[in-house]
Amino acid sequence: MASERFDVDTAGRDGPMSAEAPKGKTRPSGRAGEDGRMYRLIFENNPLPMWVYDLDDLRILAVNHAAIETYGYSRDEFLSMTIRELRPQESQHALTDYLATPRSPLQGAGVWLHRRKDGSLLHVEITSHELPWEGRRARLVMANDVTERERQARALEESEARKSAILQSAMDCIITIDEQGRVTAFNPAAEKTFGYGLDDVLGRELADLIIPEDLRERHRQGLRRFLSTSASSILGRRIEMEAVRASGERFPVELTVVTNQHGGRTWFTGFLRDITQRKQAQSEILELTHGLEQKVIERTQQLDAANKELEAFSYSVSHDLRAPLRAIDGFSQALVDDFGDRLDDQARHYLGRVRAATQRMGALIDDLLDLARVSRSKVLREQLNLSQMAEDTEKELHEHYPERRVEVEIEPDIVVHADRNLLKIIIDNLLSNAWKYTSKRERAHVRVGTTEADGDPVTYVSDDGAGFDMRYAGKLFGAFQRLHSPAEFEGNGIGLATVQRIVNLHGGRVWAEGRVDEGATFFFTLGSEATHE
Repeated sequence: MASERFDVDTAGRDGPMSAEAPKGKTRPSGRAGEDGRMYRLIFENNPLPMWVYDLDDLRILAVNHAAIETYGYSRDEFLSMTIRELRPQESQHALTDYLATPRSPLQGAGVWLHRRKDGSLLHVEITSHELPWEGRRARLVMANDVTERERQARALEESEARKSAILQSAMDCIITIDEQGRVTAFNPAAEKTFGYGLDDVLGRELADLIIPEDLRERHRQGLRRFLSTSASSILGRRIEMEAVRASGERFPVELTVVTNQHGGRTWFTGFLRDITQRKQAQSEILELTHGLEQKVIERTQQLDAANKELEAFSYSVSHDLRAPLRAIDGFSQALVDDFGDRLDDQARHYLGRVRAATQRMGALIDDLLDLARVSRSKVLREQLNLSQMAEDTEKELHEHYPERRVEVEIEPDIVVHADRNLLKIIIDNLLSNAWKYTSKRERAHVRVGTTEADGDPVTYVSDDGAGFDMRYAGKLFGAFQRLHSPAEFEGNGIGLATVQRIVNLHGGRVWAEGRVDEGATFFFTLGSEATHE
């Protein structure tokens, strides 16, 4: 590339294709002129960005169209710049070092970071050629944009770094083999688990290292079958198998195998975990479960025996206590009947109190026996109309207390799955309680309805009666626990305890809310099998 070819009609400020020679210059003729035009065309139309710069002051002397398009500067802007202005600040020091180093006339300068006019950066691979330019020392530069290549290279480096970090830090064993079953990767966790160093295993067949001798041929057959048919019974699945350490110790592992294709070859990566401790724990749990089941059987037998004893006791209480109570009540009545005319008012009053006490004692025995029977009841669920049950109980209460003025509101079609007899006891007790504790009101109101609590269906019975202090709500469902004296409201304190036992048998829960003199509401659920429609 002779100097005269660029001295005349060059790609400078007047453009590469000027028809007129610059003032003071003579257009070469013949072969030299034709060569100059050819080189100008090559320079200007080259698809790669190109420019010429002065080696002394680094000013850009000529630039082609590809550089203008790539960098975003106009031709005039380029020709007013030095090559330093194409580089970001952080690469200026490297440029200074580069320029201070002697170069051969034609030399690649490696990959540089350049800056476009809009401030964006690109990586370019530079090739430069020293040449004379209008009497100056200059260099022709050709820039190949390799930004995407560099991005992909960095992404690959980052990917390899992440892969290496995962392999090095993973707690599970990660082992990769090639199509011949030879180890190509063996992470630190695998070294620790199997007792081999990395240099001991690379290039060796995996089957000879970690697979028990009696399973090696099956492993090899499976590998050959997959390579010929792509069929496998373990790929993508989590399986349990036995492995062997360098010491010869066999132990259980959990294994997952995946494959990947690279360079026309298939690679297999196994993720293994030593599950020795898990197996030991499972064995211990099985032993404990067996022991617990045996204890449950023994405890159930003890409970059955205790229930039989309780049942026998209940019959004994029923027979042995009722007889003397009947005698006391009967003889007290006989005294009144036979000797009433000889008894004064105080004696008759005392006998009346004796009879009332024996009758209360009889009722208490009946309630206790009912509570005991409820506790031993077997729940036989069926679909029941709770609303209809409540209406039947309401009629019975109106007939028994015709003088009472109680308005009862019952939500229609409350359908539940429960034991018929036990549900009847719940409804009778709760409505009877509502009747009892509204007895001080001239007009009372009772409601039976449904709501929800924590997504579960809830049935409630509310009244506007005496209510209770919420500080003592925990005592409501205990046997013989009363928040009102018998003088205020009769009863033995067994009814709500019976309700709680029945609800518990159904797997539900029961609770109450109330305010003194403003009424009370009792809520209950009947377990997961209960439904409201």
